[in-house]
Amino acid sequence: MLLAAWACSNDEVAVSQLAQSFHGAMVEQEHVQIVYSDSGLAKIRVVAGLMEDYSEDAEVPRQVFRQGFRVSILDARGLETGYLKADKAVRRMSDQVWVLTGDVQVLQDGGNALYTSAMEWDRLKQEFRSESEVRILDKGEEVQGKGFVAREDLSQYTIFAVSGHFEGDENNLE
Repeated sequence: MLLAAWACSNDEVAVSQLAQSFHGAMVEQEHVQIVYSDSGLAKIRVVAGLMEDYSEDAEVPRQVFRQGFRVSILDARGLETGYLKADKAVRRMSDQVWVLTGDVQVLQDGGNALYTSAMEWDRLKQEFRSESEVRILDKGEEVQGKGFVAREDLSQYTIFAVSGHFEGDENNLE
């Protein structure tokens, strides 16, 4: 009688090389809804048709959201106080900056709104910024320009190359 034993083993070098050669998303999920919280309070709710998670990427850890990206900005009671949407969003894991592209819209309670083709959303600083063209609706007035920095709630903003018409007290304009 002949008895043969086969053992299974992994070549650590081969496994390491295989892991380093993979550059795709570690996770892909459809119809995503994610709630981000801080100190037990929900701050934002993200909805997207597709999320690709590259958080294990050593060079550029990130999450990519596509197909109907929308973020609800929530108050302390969990109620929506505004929202933003874009065709695509990339959340950089290194600095918590979201890069939004394609038909970017921000709408806040009270009617203030921002429209642009691309911008960065710095969650830590709670501000939006871009060098793209922008259109902002502020208390019924429209201001346009190119390049901007704005507070997340659109209560303050600076447009670098302003165009358009703004009614009001000219001594009170920034």
